Amino acid sequence: MRKPTRTRRANRALEIFRHHIGARVTFTGLAVERGVTEHGVIVDVDHRMVYVDYGYPNPICAELGNAIPTHSSNLRLETTIAAADI
Repeated sequence: MRKPTRTRRANRALEIFRHHIGARVTFTGLAVERGVTEHGVIVDVDHRMVYVDYGYPNPICAELGNAIPTHSSNLRLETTIAAADI
């Protein structure tokens, strides 16, 4: 007997970022509490993370180059036109 296939629901937050690959974003996670804000560009989106180029190499996974996986709840689109889609 085969297991039923899992169906993934589309994550609305990820869909918004998927439509804005190449757009500038601001990281607003825990670093903001310390007064540090990071800016980057969306390079890819998969089924659970947004990959952002912050301008430095990924310290954990060198194969990703400058793409650093970031949870969508920690990102804000910088452009007002793109933010209007949210």
